[in-house]
Amino acid sequence: MTPDPDRKPTKKEMRAGGMVAMAVLVFIALFTVAFVLMAG
Repeated sequence: MTPDPDRKPTKKEMRAGGMVAMAVLVFIALFTVAFVLMAG
């Protein structure tokens, strides 16, 4: 059984996707700050 590719993601899936995106953004921000501090 294959899932419908055109279906809307559920609220649970959207929340999980948002959490992952947020974690990635925070990681990039921390990495950038650390890099700048080391360079300085």
